[in-house]
Amino acid sequence: MQLRSLIQLTASVGAIGLLDRVVAVGLGIIFARWLGPDEFGTYAFVVTAIALLCIPAKLGIPELLTRDIAAARGGAEPLALAGSIVKGFAIVGIAAIAIVAVGQLVLQFTADTPISRLMRIGLWMVIPSAFFEVAAGIIRGFGRTIAFQLYGSVLLSGATLGIGASAMILLDQYTARIAIETRFAAFTLLLMTCCVHLILILRRLSSADGGRILGTGEILSTGSRFMFNSVINMALMRVDLLVLGILATEKAVGLYRVAAEGGLLVAFGYTAVTTVLTPEYARMHKAGDREQLQKTVRHATWLILLIGGLIALPLIFGSHLVIGLVFGESYTPASFALSIIAAGYLVSFLFGDPIYILNMTGHHDRVTLLVAISLVVSLVLCLVLIPSLGGTGAAIAASVALICYRYLACRAVYRWLGVNCAVFGGMVSFGKACGGRA
Repeated sequence: MQLRSLIQLTASVGAIGLLDRVVAVGLGIIFARWLGPDEFGTYAFVVTAIALLCIPAKLGIPELLTRDIAAARGGAEPLALAGSIVKGFAIVGIAAIAIVAVGQLVLQFTADTPISRLMRIGLWMVIPSAFFEVAAGIIRGFGRTIAFQLYGSVLLSGATLGIGASAMILLDQYTARIAIETRFAAFTLLLMTCCVHLILILRRLSSADGGRILGTGEILSTGSRFMFNSVINMALMRVDLLVLGILATEKAVGLYRVAAEGGLLVAFGYTAVTTVLTPEYARMHKAGDREQLQKTVRHATWLILLIGGLIALPLIFGSHLVIGLVFGESYTPASFALSIIAAGYLVSFLFGDPIYILNMTGHHDRVTLLVAISLVVSLVLCLVLIPSLGGTGAAIAASVALICYRYLACRAVYRWLGVNCAVFGGMVSFGKACGGRA
């Protein structure tokens, strides 16, 4: 992909992402203010736990279908789209129902707490969430990047905010339970919309029924590896909040969730660029266009760092002011954690976008070890730092683990693909550096 095209498409996706961040932050502000630190902490813990449970329900199939559909666009081997998609949905449906059933059974034997009561309701969110991720992943594989970004970001956040705020005002009840129930409704609404769009796409494709259908064994084998990577990757991204919830209080979780939400603003540019380029990595690798892959990766790295720096610096040095103005004075104890998280994201951007490159070029198995190492680092640091530092300790643990993860992945991309995706170092000459790799 040429730099101009990358910038134009990233700008379009970025505009959507910026709108999503505005809506998502608005959602966080309203829920945080209306629910209070304790209820908001319970809501945040349950949402995080459900997100983890959705990963085994999806079985890595959204990533698998994104990769294979995108690769089919750049290769000579046709793929029977309709048959492969139906099979993927069927497998995910069985897995999601099984996880909900097992989860409900386990909860019958747990202590009766606000979190366990809310988990009984939230578990049902696994089903529409898993189906929604599959449908969105398929649309992404077809190259509908902007549509994928809309579904997975601003529309989901907007639906959650609109339905949640309306329900709380109409019922005059401001509880974590209503927040979870409205999030379930938002996922269901977006799933139906996404499926209609997918059907329209398939109807316009004459080759939807021709070619090879992905085998069940192939889906389960490759998808399970994507799934395992996603599980430990999500654990890496959420272990700080989960350990904080176990070792501290619901209020501490609520405060830290505010810092984490603010930190996600720094990742806005990273998300926009990777949303555009993830299927392109698979296409260029399948086509053997290594020179273009190197150029695209380097352009992406500088774009990620530039956008991230513009957002991170104000949050690093003005976090107390930002949190006080946006969330209220009761949340300002989270300001130092926000500064640490923002700084961690910014340093990690020095290593570019190595994770998606490995996943989309057939090296997803190598991601597993890297995530596992980083997860251990994060868990150990959380257990050591959280008892004495609380949310600040969680922020330090998360930031160190994220930097470690991206650094190790950057080294793996260079070793196995001969692509340098870091800011430092020169462009790779493929004739000399990677003639026999990948």
